[in-house]
Amino acid sequence: MPIRLDIKKKLSVSSERVKSVDIHPTETWALAALYSGNVTIWDYESGSNVKTFEVSELPVRCAKFITRKQWIVCASDDMRIRVYNYNTMEKIKEFEGHSDYIRYVEVHPSLPYFLTSSDDMTIKLWDWDRNFDCTQFFEGHSHYVMMVRFNPKDTNTFASASLDRSIKVWGLGSPVPHYTLEGHERGVNCIDYYPSGDKPYILSGADDRTVKIWDYQTKSIVHSLDGHSHNVCSVMFHPKLPLICSASEDGTVRLWQSTTYRAETTLNYGMERAWALAATRETTKLAIGFDEGCVVIELGSDDPVVSMDGTGKVVWAKNNEIQTTTVKGLAGAIDDEDALPDGERLPVIPRDLGACGLYP
Repeated sequence: MPIRLDIKKKLSVSSERVKSVDIHPTETWALAALYSGNVTIWDYESGSNVKTFEVSELPVRCAKFITRKQWIVCASDDMRIRVYNYNTMEKIKEFEGHSDYIRYVEVHPSLPYFLTSSDDMTIKLWDWDRNFDCTQFFEGHSHYVMMVRFNPKDTNTFASASLDRSIKVWGLGSPVPHYTLEGHERGVNCIDYYPSGDKPYILSGADDRTVKIWDYQTKSIVHSLDGHSHNVCSVMFHPKLPLICSASEDGTVRLWQSTTYRAETTLNYGMERAWALAATRETTKLAIGFDEGCVVIELGSDDPVVSMDGTGKVVWAKNNEIQTTTVKGLAGAIDDEDALPDGERLPVIPRDLGACGLYP
C-alpha cells in the first residue's frame, strides 16, 4: 500500500558542490557546506540567502547547527574545525582537529560535546565547556572514518562507518569499540539510528550500492535495499515520517517505507550526484545536497488530520498513528467557578487506537 506522499519543492538553489546539509529545528533555515570553502544558510520559505561564511580556501566537508548555543560548527580540508555564532557571524573558535581530512561532525543532543571523524582513521570527542578540549579519542578502524552518529535512545553510545567495510559501535568512556557489524562488500559511507524507541536498528549505505538495516542487538542484517546504481552517500530514517531516505552518486534520492521496506518513490532533480540528506523531527522537510546545489522538499503536510463528532470525541492521525480523546465536560459549565476561560488549552489525555497502513 503506498503512503500517498505529496512532495513539494520548497527551495532549489544552484551553488558549488554541497558536501553537507543541516536543517534548523525552529528557523526555516537550511545549512549547506560547500566545496568552495563557504558555508551558506538558505531560508527555504523565502528562497533567500540568509548568511554566507567564508570558512576556508579548501572544501568544507561538514557543517552543523548547535542550536542551543546559536552556533554552527564546520570542518574543512585544512584539517581545522571552526565554530561561528550564526546571529553575529563572529568566529567563536578555530583549532586543528585531525591530521587528515575531517569527514563528519556529530553534535551530542544534550551534552556540550561533538564528535569528529577523519581520514586519519580516528574519532575525537570535543567538549566546548572545556574550551573545546579533545577529551576522548577513539581508534579501531583500518581505513577512513566517513561518519559518526549518536544513538538517540542511549546518547552515551555512537556508531561509526568506515571504508574498511565495517560499522563499529562505541561508548563514551572507552577508547575501543564495543562491537563491529560486518556485511557490506565495499566501504561504508553513512549510517543512521532508528529515531524512536521500538526498534534497535542502524541504517547504513555503502559503495556496494546497497542500503542495509541492521539489528544492533542481534548484530544481524534485517533487510537490504537495492536500487541505486552507484555509491550510496547518505542514508536516514526520517525522524518524523515512516520513511527511509537514501542519496547516491547516481543522482537520485530514493524513499522507502521504513516498516515494509517497499520502494516508495525516486527523486531526481538533475543536479548530478547527491551527497547529503538532513531532516528534523519538528517538520516534514528534507534537505538534499547535490553537486550543483541544494534542494529542500516538503513530504506530505505538517498539519495533522483531525475530526470531531457532535459528542466531543476527537480522532486524529499523527503520521500513521491514530489517536483519540474526548473533550466532553473538560471546559466545565459556563457558571462553574472552575471553568476554563476561553482560549485556554484543554487538558486532554490522548489514547492510542493503533496504526494505519495508509499514510493519511
